[in-house]
Amino acid sequence: MPEIDATLLQILILLFLSIVLIYFGLKLNMPPIVGFLVTGVLMGQVAGEGFDQHSPQLEFLSELGVVLLLFTIGLEFSVQKLLQIKKLVLLGGSLQMLAGIVIITPIAKIWFSWNLSLAWAIFFTLSSTAIVLKIFQDRGEMDSAHGRGAFAILIFQDLAVVPLMVIMPLLAGAQLQEPVWRMFLNVVGVFALVFVASIWVVPFLMRLIATTKSNELFLFTVILLCLGTAFLTNRAGLSMALGAFLAGMVLASSPYAYQAIGSVMPMRDIFTSLFFVSIGLKMDIGLLFRAPLLTIGLAVAVMLVNTAATTLGMKILGLTTRVSLLVGFSLCQVGEFAFVLAKQAEENSFFSGDDLPMFLNVAVLSMAMTPLALALGRKLSGKVSGLGLDKDEAQGPPLEYRDHAIVVGFGVAGQSVARACRLTGRQYAVIDMNPLSVASFQKLGEPIIFGDAVNEHVLEHVGVHHASMLIVSIPDTLATRRIIVLAKTLNPKIHVVARTRFLLTKEILGRLGADSVVTEEFEAAIEVFDRVLTYFKLPEEEKHRRIHEARAAGPIDFRDPDPKG
Repeated sequence: MPEIDATLLQILILLFLSIVLIYFGLKLNMPPIVGFLVTGVLMGQVAGEGFDQHSPQLEFLSELGVVLLLFTIGLEFSVQKLLQIKKLVLLGGSLQMLAGIVIITPIAKIWFSWNLSLAWAIFFTLSSTAIVLKIFQDRGEMDSAHGRGAFAILIFQDLAVVPLMVIMPLLAGAQLQEPVWRMFLNVVGVFALVFVASIWVVPFLMRLIATTKSNELFLFTVILLCLGTAFLTNRAGLSMALGAFLAGMVLASSPYAYQAIGSVMPMRDIFTSLFFVSIGLKMDIGLLFRAPLLTIGLAVAVMLVNTAATTLGMKILGLTTRVSLLVGFSLCQVGEFAFVLAKQAEENSFFSGDDLPMFLNVAVLSMAMTPLALALGRKLSGKVSGLGLDKDEAQGPPLEYRDHAIVVGFGVAGQSVARACRLTGRQYAVIDMNPLSVASFQKLGEPIIFGDAVNEHVLEHVGVHHASMLIVSIPDTLATRRIIVLAKTLNPKIHVVARTRFLLTKEILGRLGADSVVTEEFEAAIEVFDRVLTYFKLPEEEKHRRIHEARAAGPIDFRDPDPKG
């Protein structure tokens, strides 16, 4: 059994390197992604020639990680949410790619032909869906303004891979193996099939499976939906990851979404980690040592161009400078779908010499440096907000309010605050980051402005110095922290009410200055407690007393030691 021994040894080496590198990386505040990438690089050196870095099995397992990642993203991102950002998807994505191609192509023309220069530009403007979404999901920033912006552009890029795969052989002067109209019909057919399944097939199937109360059967059904849709999109010429995302969105509007996430999450983490290791394996260390300055210089140059192109596109759409910069820095790297196009280009004799290994080195380096770039982007965006460079964020005349409430975020929670203010005759002002929502609510007469509340100028525009209360109802935890600190600095007497999803964050927000923190976990527990007491017909007076005691006890001690008392 020598082959099994060799394979097991390689797996043990991979696990050992991953544990060591991730451990020390976390000590240095580096995300685990960097550890996996470096593990892949070292794995190629330690395992030597006996390790097949381009194994089809390894490629498939790593791609499965991206498929499961996009599936879980889809489970948290319903069709309604996608429709809300359709402008960002279509306009933001096209502006980002067009700006990058326009900048890179003339520069590449210095060394290459126009056709090859355009191909290089296309490779470098595709960002990494797996890396960006993994970072945002780990930080809980998928629902933030910059998280939605980056996600919208990534969706556009995934869709753009289909026409780009048509363009690539044409740039090399080759003939298409399949007519364009047939490819178009395949794509339309897949979307139509997914749409039909989401209305009639999936709800019935999941309802049927759920009645069995079998976790194993539920998991197998979820995986079947995920991989089945991925298979269909792959056959239609789209990416498997996009198909998995569509499958996730189909389930997102059902009552089974959270159970599906919990079932798939452990598998997703394992296979996604393998994807990052496989990316690290693609690096040619020998070429890196032969031309270190050229490789690193190209990687930095590509990251700067992508950041500039994306930031410009976001600003044209009207997003704030802070959010535009965060989106720009998050999409600075070269993505995994660029590898697919590069492989197709190689088959059409695009590359010569060290062109392809150099491209792979630059791409992997840009991926590895993404966490550092994002950290730099956060610092830079914070300075931009601190300098008040987003003067365009607050539009309309200053609101001359005193002793009023300021509402940050105008979703369901924000609108309930506005209603409470109207019922009590209290004036209020609203800040929101969604330009479409702002425009529609302004037509209804709401005192709302478009802006980012982490900007001092925006808070001053709605009279933070004279406000009695600030309600922060946005899901972006990082922005919430900064808003609390800034508001308390500008007006130490202001009463701050903050919303957070998890109990663990409550204490942190309290230390930062929040006077009251509404925790979704705890409020859900109280509501369930109330419903159960009502169902069991506890007298109203007794029920209200018990609920009051539960609130007073708090989330740490949500229990009654004396049920008869």
